[in-house]
Amino acid sequence: MGNCENHFNRHASRNHPNLIPMKLHSLSRLLAAITAVASIAVLPATARAEDGGAVINRKGTYSTSNGASGTGSSTTTVSKGAANTKGAWTNAAGGKGTWLSQRSWNKSTQSGAFSGSATRPNGATSTWQGTTARTAPGVFSSGGTITLANGQQETFKSTDTRVAPGTWDKQQVLTTASGKKVDRSVDTTFSGGSGTSTATSTLPNGQTVSSTASFTQEVSPAPAAGK
Repeated sequence: MGNCENHFNRHASRNHPNLIPMKLHSLSRLLAAITAVASIAVLPATARAEDGGAVINRKGTYSTSNGASGTGSSTTTVSKGAANTKGAWTNAAGGKGTWLSQRSWNKSTQSGAFSGSATRPNGATSTWQGTTARTAPGVFSSGGTITLANGQQETFKSTDTRVAPGTWDKQQVLTTASGKKVDRSVDTTFSGGSGTSTATSTLPNGQTVSSTASFTQEVSPAPAAGK
């Protein structure tokens, strides 16, 4: 399998992404808790689609600079060139949210697409869609749109860079419906079945908010067809 398809497998639930939705990064006003380019921006895994696919289970905890905290979990089923994720989170007040995402990767074009939806504890649902492409060894660029529960659309552009084995950096710009911008950076490190992620966002008013997350991951072979 080529390096890009390995990247797809290692990051099957990125973008979105993910263990915990973006709402947990104090950006709920802008992104309505969606995981378009989620809190744990890059989550390396060891799935190998040529071996019949894999099931990736993740769980972890998060906290934010505004005092929010909670837990999250996700299950991603990976097959050759495709990945589907179901996730859920619970905030400190006991509110529960859910999210779904789908990803595809075309080895010949070195590009892919993703989409998904998230429902916040208050029942509001937002959706997202976008594309991604390999632009250099270890570098992937993505972009797309986010449709909030109130019908407004946001856009996003991001670049993921492999800094070292198990370490990724995401730089992202989110543009609101009114043209205001949010700059985000996410650093993720993964090793030996566990990892951490730190995100920092600068809001349009200049305020900086941050979040941290820690997670564990288990990878198992996908069930045989028909089982």
